[in-house]
Amino acid sequence: MSRRRPVFYGWRIVLGLFVIGALGSLGRYNTTAFLPFMISEEGWSLETIGLAQSLAIWLYAGFVLLSGVLVDRIGSRRTFLIGGAVTTLGWGLFSAAQSPWQLYLFYGVLLALAVSMTHYVPVMATGRKWFTKRAGLVTGITGAAWAVGNAVFLPVMTAMAASRGWRETSLVLGICFGLSIIVIALLVIRDSPESLGLRPDGEASVPDAGGSASVEASWAVKRAIRTSPFILLFVAYSVYNVGLSGFAAHVVAWGIDLGSPEATAGIFSTAFAAPWAVGCIVGGWLGDRYGKTRIMPLGLVLCTAAMLYGWAGVHSEQGLLALAIAVGLGTGLQVSLYVPLLGDLFGRAHVGSLFGIITFGYGFIGGWGPLIWARLRAISGHYNVASLLAAVCYAIAVVALLLVRPIKGEGGE
Repeated sequence: MSRRRPVFYGWRIVLGLFVIGALGSLGRYNTTAFLPFMISEEGWSLETIGLAQSLAIWLYAGFVLLSGVLVDRIGSRRTFLIGGAVTTLGWGLFSAAQSPWQLYLFYGVLLALAVSMTHYVPVMATGRKWFTKRAGLVTGITGAAWAVGNAVFLPVMTAMAASRGWRETSLVLGICFGLSIIVIALLVIRDSPESLGLRPDGEASVPDAGGSASVEASWAVKRAIRTSPFILLFVAYSVYNVGLSGFAAHVVAWGIDLGSPEATAGIFSTAFAAPWAVGCIVGGWLGDRYGKTRIMPLGLVLCTAAMLYGWAGVHSEQGLLALAIAVGLGTGLQVSLYVPLLGDLFGRAHVGSLFGIITFGYGFIGGWGPLIWARLRAISGHYNVASLLAAVCYAIAVVALLLVRPIKGEGGE
């Protein structure tokens, strides 16, 4: 009588990563939920908050270089433990911000550090270290975490801020989120399958005697970043975020412009985030099955078309909902495939560092999005011109991804 194989521990890792990713990302998007209340209660202008949002993304871009290296060197578990502690501290200080410089420091700097250690780079890199054959699906699931977190929590945060104030909401939720991340890191997260005597995907083969992270080709970081596929991935991931980050930061404000009540305007963020989650999972599965470089441009084409629709003119709440759904779905279809593709091209050993580098571009270049959208809104009185800029950015990313080709030869250490 044959014994059933135990469930691969990697799936527990996926569950833990999903929860961490859902909670950790909210340190960036809390200003989206609190935006109307911060303007009305504090008297801060849209451009002041937009600068704080851009600053947070710029510094996040630098911090993820560190978090990617930490995942590779000290391990995911310790990285998340540090991130959970910084999350609690950051939310608490953010709730007490009284002036723009404190907003820039507590939100733009401290919460940017917290998000860098609990959000996309360490979450996706850890998932990629545990899976190879199902890497697209797994990173699709974990990549959907922030979208699910936004879809669930942002409307709640907006409603709580309307009734209890954004400061109290921030303090209470920040403590809950940070402590939850710490507990999951302690009880669930492990650095790699090899650390438990396992193999990626739960394969039955025995690890090599050296206990290395993988028997696949492992590219040195310095060599990998000089290849044309890496450069093209860097360009695509960086440029499209100019439009994406601006839209994500302003979608609630856009809804209010169209007549939505402040207390319920969080629904536009949900309409953007929920399809993103679906797109991540579907895109990950399709990428494993049909090829990552075939699926990724398709998602960005959908985003380009959606933003052209936004440029042509969105005149109703229903139109903005449709736009948000299309952008969320299209972005989700491709965004979770960057890490699996990096692993396919360059191996698992340094995938955290490599993903940290392209995410640096995502933040440093894409971080201009919220500020640019705020400026264009102030100049034109609407978001149509900003949508056209976003369409151009998505189109550039499409071209870059279409030029990515497999690498001939191997890059050793």
